[in-house]
Amino acid sequence: MNNPHFHNLDLNLLRVFQALLEEESATRAGARLGLTQSAVSHALGRLRLALGDPLFVRGPAGLQATPRAAEMGDAIRAALKLLEAAVSGPSFDPAVSQRVFQISASAYVCTVLMPAVVRRVLAEAPGVKLRLRGVDTDLAEDLDRGRLDLAIGSFEHVGPRFVHQPLFDETGVWVIRAGHPAAQQEVTPQVLAGLPHLVVGGAHKDDQETNGAGRGLGLRRITNWSDDYALSGASMRDLEGPVTVPDAYSAMVMVSQTDMAALLPRRLATLAMQKGRMILIEPNRHPEPASFGAVIRSGESESGPVAWLMGLIAEVAATL
Repeated sequence: MNNPHFHNLDLNLLRVFQALLEEESATRAGARLGLTQSAVSHALGRLRLALGDPLFVRGPAGLQATPRAAEMGDAIRAALKLLEAAVSGPSFDPAVSQRVFQISASAYVCTVLMPAVVRRVLAEAPGVKLRLRGVDTDLAEDLDRGRLDLAIGSFEHVGPRFVHQPLFDETGVWVIRAGHPAAQQEVTPQVLAGLPHLVVGGAHKDDQETNGAGRGLGLRRITNWSDDYALSGASMRDLEGPVTVPDAYSAMVMVSQTDMAALLPRRLATLAMQKGRMILIEPNRHPEPASFGAVIRSGESESGPVAWLMGLIAEVAATL
């Protein structure tokens, strides 16, 4: 490419080039960049004209780079990273940062994961502030608009414009309070089935849609356990109880002060058991665990403050 062509080249075309090189599809490249397939094709046409090479040809597995495009790929990728670093300002230093992070996390996550995260942040980034909030908004839209930096939960699916970092797995266990009259004998699943059950919101059949899921993020409540946890053959979806509470933490408190039984996340139940407040009753079977992870916007996963925070959270989660 001669100098006149380079001086007149729209550098945004190089972003299209990189996306095509990595995605091998105009449709996927467009979705990654927020462009239509037509806009990607138009940009590719301009690049072909400027460089005098077809750059990509259709093959059995999608768009295949020509030798010229393959030769250019590493240099363009490195150049774009240098440009991004140049306009991103100074690198993030947690030790002196005053950054405020907006995080979505349930009461369960705030109980079993976030205390250790907060200790790390206070030690390593004393000027950083964490603003924790619930999961009762459109998480995808808030992430897109920058109102939210990171969401933690059990996600059934994550849209391609987000990055998902697995954190830990969780299982369920049935609980009753310490000193419960039923505890005078062996608390079998049959005994447990005869007790009044506390229902956690989201597990009830009428609450299946009120789970805080946003477009592009399939968030589910951890209490939406499979029927492998059911008692006496009754479906978890058909579980009825005299009381419904909004979250697992509220259920833990309620069960500790009543004669009801509830299905709780194991880590939360174990904390209560260690304080002498709960008796744990193992389910009949050991179902597949629910997986928890952190979600951020794509493009923030390689460097910068949000990447630092997600890395710190992942390190803490690995110790659970």
